[in-house]
Amino acid sequence: MQRPVAKPRRPLGTPGYLSCLVFSLAAAMLCRGWTVALACALALALAGAFYRAGLRPLAGGRLWLLVGLLVIPAGLCGGPPAWWLWGLPLSQPGLAAGLQMALRAVAMVVAVTGCAASVPLGELAGLLERVGLKGLGFALGVALSMLPIVRETTATAYQALRLRGGFRRRRLQALRLLLVTVVAGSLRHADDIVSAAEARAFSVERARPLPITCRRRDLAVTGVLAAVAVAICLVG
Repeated sequence: MQRPVAKPRRPLGTPGYLSCLVFSLAAAMLCRGWTVALACALALALAGAFYRAGLRPLAGGRLWLLVGLLVIPAGLCGGPPAWWLWGLPLSQPGLAAGLQMALRAVAMVVAVTGCAASVPLGELAGLLERVGLKGLGFALGVALSMLPIVRETTATAYQALRLRGGFRRRRLQALRLLLVTVVAGSLRHADDIVSAAEARAFSVERARPLPITCRRRDLAVTGVLAAVAVAICLVG
């Protein structure tokens, strides 16, 4: 008889992961100039230390496509040309601004992806319930549970319209039909979830928040990040 595989223990609790998320987002948005490179490096270091799932977008092409869309237009239209590359004028201030925006985007994507993969939805909803936001945890759970359904509905409706030649003519009308189909399907599934909760006598007032996982190092990590944030503000 095989023993059940134990789930790997998370290095941080929910408060620690939320502290890392808030620090990474605040540093990426508030740092000025090339100090944002330090913020991005810290966000990557936090991901490597506590939530490796946040580094997965770096291996895909979507993030680097976003980086290219931020850097290339800024370099072409950001001021007087300083260099020429394959006949295209490149601006030094534009490239600097584009690279800084790209670093902010990388830091935020890594932080959000890592936190979403590390913090269970039930604990996040329980945390919202504990701070007095009754019902918001359930609403957040319904919203996040709808994401795979929305993605599947969108893909199915798009393929159905494309196979029927919906995008060959009247593309605007086809896009409208696609949008209506996705919205209607999402609302129907959300209504099914709410009806199932009501059938099980769920009540926001009587709901008990789920316990939150805490680690001893959460407080230490939060204190260190707060000190680093103050230092970055002083330097910047």
